[in-house]
Amino acid sequence: MDLSNAPTRELRPEERAELLTHLLALAPEDRRLRFAHPLPDEGLRAYVEGIDFARDAVFVVTGDDLAIEGVAHLARGDDDAELGVSVLPRARGRGIGAALLERSAARARNWGVRVLFMNCLVENAPMLHLARKQGLQVAVSSGEAEAFVRLPRTSLTSLAAEAVAEQLGLFDHAQKAHWLALRSLWSAPPQSEKETPEPV
Repeated sequence: MDLSNAPTRELRPEERAELLTHLLALAPEDRRLRFAHPLPDEGLRAYVEGIDFARDAVFVVTGDDLAIEGVAHLARGDDDAELGVSVLPRARGRGIGAALLERSAARARNWGVRVLFMNCLVENAPMLHLARKQGLQVAVSSGEAEAFVRLPRTSLTSLAAEAVAEQLGLFDHAQKAHWLALRSLWSAPPQSEKETPEPV
């Protein structure tokens, strides 16, 4: 998939609050499907605080208001990497999940990881459909499914492709921030003229 259709960028550790806001916006059923069990607000906070940005990677797609619409958390293991994806309902059907999966696979490959996998519930049909569409093999057992793909080795081309994807994501973010700032200036009420004080 052409990543420019849904530009992705890597989330920075200091942006945990924005990530938490995205996850808190998920409905209870969406949280259950994302994490394979119900997760209250406190559980989401603990999850976000527990992400090791020195080892893992988090990729996001943002809307015009800079709010995170889709997230992929790529947790790095010794020989594999586990992927978790969430997309807000209003942003679904626009290729965001596919772009995040593609970006995560590129990073896992460039880490030198040979297998990328996702665990999800069998009833999470959209995620299983996405996994199959992106070429992952799906194995189903007792209500849970595991989708995995074997990754090719790192190459100069794969490293360059990911660098380009990140630059596109950063440019997209900067452009949206610029237009958001302009819109706020345009919508600001005009500054009233200072009244000249009457002589005493």
